[in-house]
Amino acid sequence: MKDAMSNRFRIAQIIALGFMFWLCHGQSSAQIVLRLNTHELPPYSFHNDQGQIDGIAIRVTECALKKVNQPYSIAFYPWARAQMLVQVRYADGFFAASASEERNQYAVLSATIAPQEWRWYLRNDNPMDPRSPTFKDVAMVGSFNGANMQDWLINNQYKVAANPPTNMHLLKMLQTRRLDAILANKLVMDALIAEGGGADEIRSVLLQDKPLGIYISKAVLANLAPDFMSRLNQAIAYCRKK
Repeated sequence: MKDAMSNRFRIAQIIALGFMFWLCHGQSSAQIVLRLNTHELPPYSFHNDQGQIDGIAIRVTECALKKVNQPYSIAFYPWARAQMLVQVRYADGFFAASASEERNQYAVLSATIAPQEWRWYLRNDNPMDPRSPTFKDVAMVGSFNGANMQDWLINNQYKVAANPPTNMHLLKMLQTRRLDAILANKLVMDALIAEGGGADEIRSVLLQDKPLGIYISKAVLANLAPDFMSRLNQAIAYCRKK
């Protein structure tokens, strides 16, 4: 009798432990709402004239998440804050972002959702050449706050003179000669220059291709299905072809 009661107690313990494990680890990705952050960065992510979110990166991200049946929310923040909120676990991911060692410490990058070229922008009357080995020693340069480019400039020992909050501020600093050159995303900066009518005054030089993806927090991935990133990447590839 005593042994039977002991066995029933052990079975009850095992069931209880299994239930607790399921609560902590066994929830499907469909039961977790992914809280994703982005920022105003036309043509990748922005609010259109109707106040709806739109953009190259928005469309691919939403398409992919719907294809894998993953509930989500998208919030807009200044770019540095959008990333910080993921680091402190007040959000689960951010996009559209290029790969960096710092980001890789706390999040996992998806497949490419949109292309990106890093380009130097200079005034036409500035004879400096960003490809020259002496450029980094003399040129006063900048990128916008929170951008991967900002960290790259610092890590590669350029003379970073400013890191304004937006690309528009950055362009103004170039046009008013407060900076010799700026490092920026081609699609974004070309659109700003065309909008302002200054295309004849500014030239650009390609630095490198840096494709953009979705960074998902490692903390939230621990609670999603093990194949979540694989399925998401497959969905991204499908959505980019649409």
